[in-house]
Amino acid sequence: MFDDSDNRSHNRIVSEVAASAFSNITDSIIDTHSAIKVLAITVTAELGGFAMFYVAKDKVEESLADDETGVWIYAAIAIFLVGFLTAFAGYRLIANKWRHRYSGILIWIVSIAAGAANIVLFLAFLVLSFR
Repeated sequence: MFDDSDNRSHNRIVSEVAASAFSNITDSIIDTHSAIKVLAITVTAELGGFAMFYVAKDKVEESLADDETGVWIYAAIAIFLVGFLTAFAGYRLIANKWRHRYSGILIWIVSIAAGAANIVLFLAFLVLSFR
């Protein structure tokens, strides 16, 4: 049905759309108002994720146990993005007030570290028993 060139073309288009969407999100955080909008969304998502783990940890484990759907990959990407965008918006909010020389590079390093730390935090909630 599809040959290899169609598959490569499809993958290229999907990666361009994903990169464009990510760039649009990070480029849209330019002032205090946009940073607070992103923080409102990501902090709410973060708190919802924590509440989900606390209230229905067994259901989360059950849904993540299905290996065929790749839920682990999508969940890890979503958790990373929430942590990344929270740190990115927070850093951009602070950097607007106190600019420094390396803020353009440091914002990416801090945000990537926060996204990775968010994954580790959620894995800790998944592995450890808090109830």
